[in-house]
Amino acid sequence: MPVGNSDRGVGLWAGQVMFGLDNSLEYIDWWHDVLPNSEETYDHEGLMLSSIFTPSLTIGVSNYVNVSFSQIVGYRRMYWGREESSIHHRTEGTGKDFVNAVGGLLGDTKVMVRYLLTNTGKGSGSRIFVGGGASFPSKNTLTSDPYFLSNKEEMDEHRHFSMSDGCLKLIGESQFYLKRDLNPVFIGGAFLVQAPFEENKFGYRASTLYDISLTAISKEAPALKGSVNLNLGLMHTTDGYWNGLKEPNSRATIGTVGVGLLKNTNFGVVNIGLLKPIFIEGGFSGTDEDVESKVYPWRITIGFRRMLDYVIPFLDPFKNL
Repeated sequence: MPVGNSDRGVGLWAGQVMFGLDNSLEYIDWWHDVLPNSEETYDHEGLMLSSIFTPSLTIGVSNYVNVSFSQIVGYRRMYWGREESSIHHRTEGTGKDFVNAVGGLLGDTKVMVRYLLTNTGKGSGSRIFVGGGASFPSKNTLTSDPYFLSNKEEMDEHRHFSMSDGCLKLIGESQFYLKRDLNPVFIGGAFLVQAPFEENKFGYRASTLYDISLTAISKEAPALKGSVNLNLGLMHTTDGYWNGLKEPNSRATIGTVGVGLLKNTNFGVVNIGLLKPIFIEGGFSGTDEDVESKVYPWRITIGFRRMLDYVIPFLDPFKNL
């Protein structure tokens, strides 16, 4: 199980059902220098905490086709680190509405269909999957441009974050994993592209996301009573747009290094991971101008998956399709 992705590297036979739950706790300590042409003549700094739960359900429609459903549920909270007030930031969370934001706990809903080119189940061998799907936005999104790109002279209080960006997205994915007797016993990776279908009703068009992740899982270490999981990731987002104008800081490249502990229990597989995102390109200042900024992010993930003791009987005839 790659860190933070409980449904990856697992192919189901016809009628099988798997439940997954991914929990991500993210900590971002951020700072940036005084914004140019701003009436606020002081640095901005704060702390962003996010707790995101993503339950999922995967069904083996046949021995070659799997369908997965997942729903993001969570809460993000910003802690403003200055005594001075700001129109850009304040201590607040995504649970409540604001001037330009609809608050709530629900994020995006994702539906994925995967074709299993090769699948060896629990045995040794390769798992090669290709798939596609869509991510459907929730209503808990920003309702206007928080950067006031077309009318900066009218800038007023605003919020920069939400549980959804409000955009319908199309997804393409490929996975290649190999289970073997040698150490590491499970190696491989996944590549994902997620692109907006169109801009949302508030004039926002999200970035296109490119994500590649590599993982290696060791044999069980007796001292740990579990397996060590190592992960490397690289994510790139293109420019986003508000009403046709480029969104500041939306283009970014972020590398991730992670380590985790995977344990097989009587009730399922549990994976606890610690990840360190590293900003290669992009920032946290809300402007594309040359503003000095610093970001210190960390992420803890807790993943769980369980193959249910139930086979959908009417799907059995499709096992060879």
